[in-house]
Amino acid sequence: MAKPLSRFKVVDLSCVLAGPFSTQLLADLGAEVQKLEPPGGDPTRGWGPPFEHGDSGESAYFRCANRGKRTREVDLHTDEGRALLFDLLKEADVLVENFRQDAADRLGLTWKRLHARFPKLVMASVRGFASDVAASRRAGYDFILQAESGWMAITGETEGRPMKAGVALVDVLAGLYCANGIQAALLHRERTGEALHVEVPLMEAALAGLVNVAAGALMTGQPPQRYGNAHPQIVPYQTFRCRDGEVAIGVGTDRQFEVLALWLGLDLETRPAWRRNRGRVQDRHELVALIEARTQAATVEEILSFCEANAIPASRVRSVDEVLFREGGRLHNLLQPLYDEAVGAMIPLLASPLLLDGERACAPLPPPRRAP
Repeated sequence: MAKPLSRFKVVDLSCVLAGPFSTQLLADLGAEVQKLEPPGGDPTRGWGPPFEHGDSGESAYFRCANRGKRTREVDLHTDEGRALLFDLLKEADVLVENFRQDAADRLGLTWKRLHARFPKLVMASVRGFASDVAASRRAGYDFILQAESGWMAITGETEGRPMKAGVALVDVLAGLYCANGIQAALLHRERTGEALHVEVPLMEAALAGLVNVAAGALMTGQPPQRYGNAHPQIVPYQTFRCRDGEVAIGVGTDRQFEVLALWLGLDLETRPAWRRNRGRVQDRHELVALIEARTQAATVEEILSFCEANAIPASRVRSVDEVLFREGGRLHNLLQPLYDEAVGAMIPLLASPLLLDGERACAPLPPPRRAP
């Protein structure tokens, strides 16, 4: 299988999720990644349950973002620890870190100092906030940035409390941006010989992730609202109750709605505005009530059979365990267990969704265990 980054060496000083997620992606693409953990290890080693053996062993949180790496503990607050790091950086192509700005200053691990010493080294810094704003020295976890960026304000039921997303999506976005920026910097270095500093602030990754919501606010000056499982700009595009569960229906085109209207028994001659999405959004509450009256009289399978036969996107609302264990072979091929010599067994993992020439991008090494 093609390993586009196989000749690149990465030193990973980052902890938690965004930075490690980015270096895991680089490992999946073939990079050699050396993870240096602080004394006591990456904090996510203790984030659980679940742990591998009930209340002990490897945490699921650490396992999700550290495939393909080798590790050792290093105290960068000591001369010996920094000397070990600098030895690694002599041969490294990339350094990834997520220190707060003031911590990087104290350790002498700023871009300015490291670039002077290692001019060919690409450096990537994941921060809570950008280095050129007043909040640059603030710490930032995904949860805090979901609150700070407005994500929570648009998530949850219309009359409910603001809610975070069910997973750390700001960290995941920042990790993807970081890996993309690193690869662009390596390409730039290949072409020009010049190394670059890649910086990914979680706050700005979160704002970028607002996409159409931010675009709408910038266009109108109005604060976006919460819509629960509905969509602010598309109707119908939400979950509906059925006799035996819930179904998600996403009507993305006017043609799809015309077909759905036949099933609903709607006479669009009397409601011509509903032939266009703009009219359906305007009459959202009336139309959604009509649809749900119909879905509540049907089973999930009846609705899904109709939607599939008519190319209308739809799904039952599944639990995570159902998708991973009962429906995995039909819905995805992302499960890729790796052999872990430390326990003499295969461990279950999700691989990268990237396919290169039809083959899954997945580093061959399992997440590294903490040295005894």
